[in-house]
Amino acid sequence: MHRDHVPIVPLGFELLGSTSVSNNQGMVKFHVGTQKGKKLDNVHILTLQGHPEYTEEVINGLVTIRSQLGIISPEAAADAERRRYRKQDGIEVLGRAIWGVLGVAA
Repeated sequence: MHRDHVPIVPLGFELLGSTSVSNNQGMVKFHVGTQKGKKLDNVHILTLQGHPEYTEEVINGLVTIRSQLGIISPEAAADAERRRYRKQDGIEVLGRAIWGVLGVAA
């Protein structure tokens, strides 16, 4: 599924997460001159490899269509199915962080 990715962390950014599939799952860059307090209101750039806005239904549809069209391999589709019900941080962690960066109370 990771057909477009940023494999390295550019200068000035901090890595947020990493997996065996994608070394760079997300990065953050704080405003120049801010302390490393890692407060959400100090975030200048936040980027994520995944799509926390995608629901299970959207992902399942994408996997099915991409598999049928040969865009992803049968092995990748089977892997997606195996990982389908794993706990993820989309809403609880990432969603709240995104709202916090935007200055909206979650």
